[in-house]
Amino acid sequence: MQKDFQVWQSHWGSQQKNSNLHLKKNNLNKFNLLFFAILFLACSSEVPEISTSGEEIYIARCSACHGKDLEGRVGPSIDANSSAASMPDSYWVQTITKGKGSMPAVRLSDSEVTLVIEYIRSKH
Repeated sequence: MQKDFQVWQSHWGSQQKNSNLHLKKNNLNKFNLLFFAILFLACSSEVPEISTSGEEIYIARCSACHGKDLEGRVGPSIDANSSAASMPDSYWVQTITKGKGSMPAVRLSDSEVTLVIEYIRSKH
């Protein structure tokens, strides 16, 4: 009887360890699922709401790199003295929507892109 108890205890102990391991794996899987769901939602491809002016859009989406007064910071200057100042609107549209060099593409609606270009041109 002692031996039967030891066999039962040995079997039950290994079952309990496997059960605990299974619970840990389930918790990890739930965490991974939650993490990727949040990541997916944060990186959704929705276009942001349309701002009311080119200046607002520029300040919100461009000024961190190109400076509040187009003077350049991390990104190049785009003021009246820059080589980009004389470029046609098609250059600006392509650069804003597709990116160029280290500049990433910016998700803006067509009307927002037009407003930003008009704002930049008004500062030249």
